Amino acid sequence: MTKKFLPILGLIVIGAFVIAMIALDPQGSKSPYVESNSINPVVPQTDMVEKYLDNFDGANDSVSLKTRGYKLRRGALCGPPGTNNGWFQGNSTVFAAFNGPATGYVAANYNTVSGNNTIDIWLISPAINASANDTIVFYERSPTSSTYPDSIRVHWAANGDTNASTGSWVELGKFKTTTSGSWAQRRFVIPTGASSGRLAINYRVINGGPAGNNSDFIGIDYLRVLGPAGSPAPSYYSSNWCAAGVYPNLPAATFYQASAWLGDTLFAHTPSSTGAAANTIIRYTLGGSWTTGVPLPVVKAGGTLTAANGKLYYIGGGSAVSTGSTDIYEYSGGVWTLKAPMPASLSGHATVNWGDSVLFVTGGPWSSGGTSVYFYRIASNTWGSSTPFTTARRSHGSGLSGNKIFIAGGFPFTKTFLIGTIGSNASTITWTSGPTIPVPASYTGLSRLGGFAIGNAYYSVCGERGGPGGYLDSVFVWSISGNAWVRAISGKPGGGMSNMFAGVSGRVVNDTAKIFLPGGYTGAGSNAFGVIGCGPNIFTGLIPINNEIPNSYSLLQNYPNPFNPITNIKFSIPTTGLVKLIVYDILGREIITLLNEVKPAGNYLVDFDASYLSSGVYFYRLESGSFAETKKMLLVK
Repeated sequence: MTKKFLPILGLIVIGAFVIAMIALDPQGSKSPYVESNSINPVVPQTDMVEKYLDNFDGANDSVSLKTRGYKLRRGALCGPPGTNNGWFQGNSTVFAAFNGPATGYVAANYNTVSGNNTIDIWLISPAINASANDTIVFYERSPTSSTYPDSIRVHWAANGDTNASTGSWVELGKFKTTTSGSWAQRRFVIPTGASSGRLAINYRVINGGPAGNNSDFIGIDYLRVLGPAGSPAPSYYSSNWCAAGVYPNLPAATFYQASAWLGDTLFAHTPSSTGAAANTIIRYTLGGSWTTGVPLPVVKAGGTLTAANGKLYYIGGGSAVSTGSTDIYEYSGGVWTLKAPMPASLSGHATVNWGDSVLFVTGGPWSSGGTSVYFYRIASNTWGSSTPFTTARRSHGSGLSGNKIFIAGGFPFTKTFLIGTIGSNASTITWTSGPTIPVPASYTGLSRLGGFAIGNAYYSVCGERGGPGGYLDSVFVWSISGNAWVRAISGKPGGGMSNMFAGVSGRVVNDTAKIFLPGGYTGAGSNAFGVIGCGPNIFTGLIPINNEIPNSYSLLQNYPNPFNPITNIKFSIPTTGLVKLIVYDILGREIITLLNEVKPAGNYLVDFDASYLSSGVYFYRLESGSFAETKKMLLVK
C-alpha cells in the first residue's frame, strides 16, 4: 500500500524517521497500520510420527544454521543487501518464541534488503527422508497488530535442490503472517516422496525494504515433517522386561484385549476384568499416562485392533469371545465407521498389516479354529481369500515383517511355527513350517499367546501351557534373517499370563524395538502394563573376545558349569564362514539356535539364558566349515 495521500514533504520526513529507527534497531519491527490478513485454516493433527524436527531452541545465527545443514539463499527477485543480510536469531523484545527459550526461533525482517526493494530470501532445510503425503508443520507470526504485511511461501524439492528460484521447487502454498499476538500453525502436504528432499521457507515481499510499506518482522519456530506411523527398521532390540512401575498400569484390569500403536499413541480395547465384552478404548502416549479414547460403537471381546494407513481397524469379536462377528470398524478423525463385512464370523483370530494397504486375518473362529486366511483391501473396502495354512488354530500369536507372516502356537494346543511368504498380490501365500517354538518337550503346545514382528525379529510372547497347565513366563525371539530362534526372554513382572493373542504390539522407540503388553490373564484379569524395553541389545549376545585370529577351530566348555540360569560359551574360528551354535536336550531334540550366520575369523563368546528350561543335562554343538563339536552342560535350579 503506497501512501499516495501524503504530501511529498511528509514522505521524506517519515522516511528519515524510519531510517533512523533502523540504525537504532536493525532487528526490530516497524510501527503498524491496519491490513487484512487471511489465515489459512489449520488442519487438525492426527497420529503421526516425526521424520524431521528442528525446535530452533539453540543458536540460529547464519553460521549455526549452516552447520546444521541449512542453506541460506537469496532468490532471483531479491534486492541489494540491507543492514541485516538474511536469517538471524529470534529477538525476544519483539516477541517470544513459540516454545523453549524466548529467543529460540529463527527470524528475518525488512532490513534484509535496502531501500524499498523486494525481499526474496530462502531458508532451505537439510536433506529429509519423506514420503508423498507427509506433512510439513511449523509455527509463524509477526509482531502483534503489525500493519506492515509480511508474506511467506513454502516449497518442496524432491531432488534435494539447494538453489533458490529454480524449476525444481514446487510451491505448496503461501500466506500472510499472523499478527494476532499468538503463533499460528501452518501445514502443507508433500506431493512427492524423496530420500533426500528439501523444504524451503521463502520470505518474499514486494516493496519490502526499510523504505517500503510491505514488510516488518517474521518468526519461524518448531519445524517438523510428520508422516503416518510405520514400522521403521530398528537398530537395536530390547532384551529384558522392564521392572514393574516403569510404565503406568492400566486404569482397570482386562483380558481378551487388543492393542495397536498409531503414531506415538498406543490404543487398547479393554473388555472387563472377567473378559466380558465392552466398548472401552484407552490410550497411552509415550512418557504420559492412560486416557479414555473414543469408544467402539458396540461392545466387543476377542477381536483384533490393527493400525494401517494412519487409521485403526477393529476386526471381528462379538458380544462374547465365543460368538464372533463379521464386523470391521475403521477409526479416523475421532469417528468409528462400519466397513464391508468379513466373509466369516470370527473371534480369537489374528490380524496383520501389509504395506499399509492390505490386512490379513488368520485363524479362528473361537469354537473350532481354522486354517482360513482372509484379506481386506483398505482402498477398495473389499475382502478376498488367500492361501490357507496347515494346522487349524485360534488364539495364536502372529506378526508380519516385510512380506512374511509368522504364526506361532494356538489352540488346539500346538507349538508349531508357520512362515508365510506373500506373493505379488495378497491372494497367494506360500506357507512353510519353521522350527517349533523351543518350549520343553513335555509341553503339548501353547495357546492364548501373543506375537509381534518388527524389523528382523518376531517375538512370541508365551501364554497358556498345554500339558503341565498354567502360564509360561518366556518370550522366544525368532531372527528373520538368521532363520532361527535366537533368544529366550524371561522375568516378566507378575509372571506368565494368557488371553493376550491380540494384545501384544510393538514399535520402534529411539532406534530400539520394544514390545508392549497391556493387561492379560493370570487366573483373573490384570491391569499390568508389561514392556520388553530394557536391558542390552538382544543381538549383542555374540561378543568378539579380541582381535586375534586363531590358528584352529575350538569349542570350549561353558562357564560356569553347572549353571543357573545363565552361562557363556566360547569358541574360535580361523576363517570366515557360516557358524551354527545349537542347544539340544538329552534326547537330542533342538532347544534353541544361539547362532546361525556368517562370522569373520576370530574368538567369540555367547551368553545362553536357560531361565525358561527345566533342570537337567543339555548339549551344545558348534558347526563351521568342516568342523563340528558337541559338549555337555548341566542346568541346576
